Amino acid sequence: MDYGDGISCIIVSYRSLESLKICVESIMKQVGVEFEVVVVDNDSGDGTEEYLNKLYIKTILLDKNRGFGAAVNLAAKKAEYKYLFIINPDTIMPQDTLGKLFQFAESRSDYGLIAPILEYPDGKSQLSARSLPRRRDFLLSRGSPLYRLRITGEKEAGYIVPINNEPAEIPAVSATAIMVKTELFNGIGGFDERFFMYLEDIDLCRRLGDKGLPIILLPDVKIKHSWRESSSKRAFFTSYHHHLSILKYFIKYDKKRLMQNQAI
Repeated sequence: MDYGDGISCIIVSYRSLESLKICVESIMKQVGVEFEVVVVDNDSGDGTEEYLNKLYIKTILLDKNRGFGAAVNLAAKKAEYKYLFIINPDTIMPQDTLGKLFQFAESRSDYGLIAPILEYPDGKSQLSARSLPRRRDFLLSRGSPLYRLRITGEKEAGYIVPINNEPAEIPAVSATAIMVKTELFNGIGGFDERFFMYLEDIDLCRRLGDKGLPIILLPDVKIKHSWRESSSKRAFFTSYHHHLSILKYFIKYDKKRLMQNQAI
């Protein structure tokens, strides 16, 4: 398939209507590159469908919550442009964001995906780059009980602090905001849909890394992200799927040793 020179922005929404409105508005203000917006709604039931029906953008309205990865995969198959920019609905982009991402992507080809820096709404840095998970992350990750109780922190959970303002190759990054070539993403099967939510991004980064395609963090491109704005409203639901995804990840990549130790 021939893709146009531009970016297909993919948003998966689930009961995040007010954030979604602000996110879409910030995308519509982008300059410097051709783009489209594709929103997949996982049966929110909160007025999202009615809102989307009023917009001149691509929408996929599901009759049940199929999870993040599966929803992105559906949208990716409908993308018209050369690059996919997968972004959470609780993000806000400066108007030159897509232009900067496109310019960098066009300047080189030897990468798996690229990601901007994330910031909290107050401007403080929000870590998204990380090492590949170890089994101890079952206890130390940002979704773990120890982290929620502030017994552990982001450093212990394997997150990486950028040390300069140059593009940096990193092992993995959160899918809060990532750009990848459409042909590459679809060609490797997209996200592994066994992960309902969480770890599908780390799994994708690992598969790209195994192909010799690095993950690149761009410190000069920054996006506001209201971390856990929607997931905090469904604490048990998100915690359950976070830990289930960790289990699935280690079963996928470390099954033999997992069985030997009988625990993560």
